[in-house]
Formats: sequence, C-alpha cells, structure tokens
Amino acid sequence: MNYLLNLWRLPILSLVLSSLILGAMPAQADSQSKRIAPIVTAEKSIAAEQLIQPGVERNFSATDRIVTSETRLAQSVKVTPQLEKQILEVIRRNPDVLLEVLQKYALEQQQKEQKAQAEALKQARRNTKALIGNSPTTGASQRQIVMVAFSDFQCPFCATADRNVKQFMTKHKDKVTLVYKYFPLTQIHPEALPAARAAWAANKQGKFWEYHDALYANQAKLGESFYVETANALKLDLKKFNADRKIADDAIVEDFKLGRKLGVDGTPTFILNGEVVTGAASLADLEKALAQVTKK
Repeated sequence: MNYLLNLWRLPILSLVLSSLILGAMPAQADSQSKRIAPIVTAEKSIAAEQLIQPGVERNFSATDRIVTSETRLAQSVKVTPQLEKQILEVIRRNPDVLLEVLQKYALEQQQKEQKAQAEALKQARRNTKALIGNSPTTGASQRQIVMVAFSDFQCPFCATADRNVKQFMTKHKDKVTLVYKYFPLTQIHPEALPAARAAWAANKQGKFWEYHDALYANQAKLGESFYVETANALKLDLKKFNADRKIADDAIVEDFKLGRKLGVDGTPTFILNGEVVTGAASLADLEKALAQVTKK
C-alpha cells in the first residue's frame, strides 16, 4: 500500500477519482491547505502507508497528495462533464480492469522508487562530504564511517533512540562520525519545526549538541518560552538566536528532501554508510549495522 497514492498521477482517472473523494471532505482539504508552507511542501512527497512499523513515527496526508495532484492535472488535462461521466461508467462496469491497472502502476512506481533510493544510498556512501554538507557533526574527525540521523525533536521514539546513540557514540567516538539531519513531521508534531529552527539557530553559535540534548530531555516542555530559556541557559546571543530562527527553514527543508531521496519516511532513521536502521534503534541494532559496514 506504500505507493498507492502515486496513482493520482494517472491523468484523467486521477482527476476523476480525486474529485469524487474531495467532494466528500472539502473542510479537511481546506484546513490542510493552510498549513505552514516550507516543510509541508516537502512533506507532501511522503507516500501514505496502512501498516505502521512499531517505533517509527510517520506523517501522512492523503488529502494533501490528492489536492496537489488534482491541481497539477487540472492544468494539463481538460475533462468535460460528458467525458467524466463516460469514464465513471467505464469504471463501474469494469472494476477488475481498474484494479489491475492500479496494481500494475503501483508496482512500477515502487520499483522506480526503490531503484532511485538504492542509487542515492550508493552515492551517499561514495561522497560522504556532500552527504554531511553543513550539518552538525560529532565523533570521529576522519569521517570514514558516517552515521546520519534523520530525526524529529518532538518524536518520542527519537528521544528513546538518542539515549542509545549516546552509548554507541561513547564507545565508537574515534571510529564513527554522527551527523544530524532535520526531519520534522509537522502535521503530527506541532513543535517539531519550531524546535528544529531553534536547534539550527543554536548551531550557528556552536551550541547545537547542547541544545539538541536539552530538546530531547524536555520534550514535554517544547514551546517558545522553553526555546528562549534554553538559549539563555547556554549563553547564546539572544538577538542573533531569534534572527537565525527566522531564516532556518531552507536548510531544514533541504535535510527533509535529502531524507526522502534516500528513502526516509519516518523518524528516527539512521543511515550508517548505507546500512539503514529505523525506529527506536537499540544499542544492539546500531552495533549490528556497524559490524555490517566494517565487513565491507
């Protein structure tokens, strides 16, 4: 079911089906269209799933996918009322054929995405410098073994995993480079984006990891007063901190897009030299991934 929402890209069929569904939920579509722009735009590329893996938080919006696709298709496909009526009649008379078409398309899309993600992971292993970019890092300076963490500061599984990551990095700090990437799931975590902005601003003053630790240790307190309080506690220049928070979105969206390109669809997700670990990774999970990449 991961890729069924991609079916809205089928031109005429997509427009007809989406119009039927949207007719049943206009209020929801209107509400979602008013969400904060930068991260939501990136989030609309996440494919919805019916089966949620334990220990992973995902953010899905079927209506966002439908609204976006319908708008795009409406600009390129002209469907008259008569043609729409004919198409609906064909669908009613041939449901099995429709299902076959949808299943075939879903399989093709799944294969394309898997191939693209595999290639992206391969490129990430080859060019760790580009993968890291300007993201905050800690651990080994050699950057031969790089573990990239795609995480959300309001995700409880991320906080759990972070405790295990700390143990892992304490043991392997001379071997592994840890990289943090922002992957805020704003539609289920209202403070995910503000917290990411605050951490990004703290990083501009060299205090990312201290701020990172404070956010995970105080998830119940996330909010504007806590962000300012933490900035003051870390002796940040508050004027610069507030100014930097206002320009953080582009960098956060870039991390989000990179995650999607690499196949990330939930938090936390760790990519250790191409080995992927998802969910509230245990110390044993991380050790296993390290053993795999060390063999290569």
